[in-house]
Amino acid sequence: MVLCATSIGVIGLRSARRIEVVKALAAHGNFALAAKSLGVSQPSLTRSLKTIEESLGVPLFDRPGVTPTIFGEIVLRHADSVLGAMSEIAREIDLARGLEAGKLRVAVGPYPADISVARAVGVLIARHPRLAVEIRDADWSAVAAEVRELRVDLGVAEISEAARDPDLQAEAIRAAELHIFCAASHPLARKKRVALEDLLEYPWAGASLPGRSVAVLPPVDKPAIAFDRSRDCFQPRILVEAFSSAKDVVLAGQALGAAVKGQIDREIRDGLLVMLPIDTPWLSLNYGFITKRGRTLSPAAKAFMEIVREIERGIPQ
Repeated sequence: MVLCATSIGVIGLRSARRIEVVKALAAHGNFALAAKSLGVSQPSLTRSLKTIEESLGVPLFDRPGVTPTIFGEIVLRHADSVLGAMSEIAREIDLARGLEAGKLRVAVGPYPADISVARAVGVLIARHPRLAVEIRDADWSAVAAEVRELRVDLGVAEISEAARDPDLQAEAIRAAELHIFCAASHPLARKKRVALEDLLEYPWAGASLPGRSVAVLPPVDKPAIAFDRSRDCFQPRILVEAFSSAKDVVLAGQALGAAVKGQIDREIRDGLLVMLPIDTPWLSLNYGFITKRGRTLSPAAKAFMEIVREIERGIPQ
């Protein structure tokens, strides 16, 4: 039997959906809740389970109670690896198809998303309109995990720690100083001099801080941040995955944010935000591409990376 890329995709999609049905039923222990989680009707889910059980010739769940049988446990034990293998099959087909079809999945941190990645996606799709692109906003530490676990094709985020990971490759794109900003009505906006101690008395909105900040900040909880001892890093009181969200939080209240020059020029001109008079070199950006070591990049990923490089070269450091 000869299978074309389309038929492989259909078979893989059907098999993946059936495995997702088994996983959802095991997770929820209830047909109605499992169906809702998958966005299908309960009768449709019941039919899918019946089809799976008939094809395997064994019951996967005891009813009532929706408890996995010994056969169901076997399916569940292999479910994630099977889904991962199907994803890799689909990805390799996309590699063969090139830029005319396929899907690109990118995990991105708050700063590169705002500075260059969103624009790069727009340019990529304008050049290759049949591509499908999925962008996942995430904290920089989550971006590395997404790449490592092959859930995305590449990441664009803080690279200082990913560069030390033997499973990952990192390519620097931008190193830049971050500046602390606040709303024009904030108490610190009226001060001519601001010290680190002043900053620590107000909640910060943004991504988690890289490990290098530990050398500067006291490893204790403050109104601004909390120290995560399990990861040896700081998290702001308001953890966000998008720079625009951090900016909106700062505009609305007493929080502080950090930005590179140019990110908030309009709000400063309009008198809405103020850059505080303090240098914070330990908050500098150091972001770039994060890829899985030894994994072949698709033509879409390579084209996207080159567009990001072009955009970044045109932005002052």
